[in-house]
Amino acid sequence: MIKKRIIQVLENKGIPKEVFYKKIGMTSASFRGKASETPINSIAIENILSEIPDLNINWLLTGNGSMIKSDSNFIKNPSETNYREEKKLIPLYDGVATAGTQETAMLDQTHEPVEMIDAGDWFRDATAAMRVHGDSMYPEYKSGSIAALREVQNKRLVVYGQDYLIETTEYRVIKRLQKSDLPQNWLACSVNEEKYESSSRLIHEPFDVHIDDVKRLYQVLGNVKRNQSSTVIHAGKPLKRT
Repeated sequence: MIKKRIIQVLENKGIPKEVFYKKIGMTSASFRGKASETPINSIAIENILSEIPDLNINWLLTGNGSMIKSDSNFIKNPSETNYREEKKLIPLYDGVATAGTQETAMLDQTHEPVEMIDAGDWFRDATAAMRVHGDSMYPEYKSGSIAALREVQNKRLVVYGQDYLIETTEYRVIKRLQKSDLPQNWLACSVNEEKYESSSRLIHEPFDVHIDDVKRLYQVLGNVKRNQSSTVIHAGKPLKRT
C-alpha cells in the first residue's frame, strides 16, 4: 500500500509525520485503521513528490526499485543553485477515454494512478491523463494515445470549438464542444468526418449533452505517447495544444 510506503519513507528520513501529513493535505487519521486501506488521490501524490523530490515515484506506487532516486536521476544547474530540478508528473488512471464508442466507468481520482507520466514542459497544467480509444476524433487523437487533461471546475468556462473529455454516469468521451440550439446543452462534435458509403450521413454524428448530466469535465490539452518501455511515459511532440 502507498500509505505504508509513505510512513516508511518518513521514518527513514526522520520527517515528523504530523507536520508532513498537513503539508500534503491529509491527516494522521488517514493512515490509521481502515482508513489506511483507502486509496490516496493524485493531489496528495503530487504534494508528496514536491516535499520529497528525491523520492522514487516507481517505488512509491509499486514498491519496486529503491526508495530514493540516485543522483543520476536529477538534472542539476551548477551555474545557479544546487537544487534538483523537478519534473511535472501527470497521474495516469485506469480506463479509457473513448473517442467514438461510449463506455461506462467513472474517472474517479480517489483511485490510485497506475503510473505517472513525465510530460516535460508541455503539460505542466495537466491534472490527469487517460488512454484514448476509438476513431471519431482521428486524426487529432489516435486510438491508443494518451490524452493529457486539465479538470474544469466551472462548466461556464467552456470555450466552444475546444476539445473536452466529458464524463457522465453512462459514458466518457472526447469531443469538440460547440453551442447547441437547445438551452443548457452542449453539442458534442467529432473531428472525423467519414461518411457511410451508401449515403452522405456522417458515421460519427454530433449529439447533444445536457450540461447537468456531466459529472466531470476535463479540457484536453494534447496527446502524449510512450517512447520506451518504462514506468514513466515521456511526451513526444503534442498533436494538439489548446
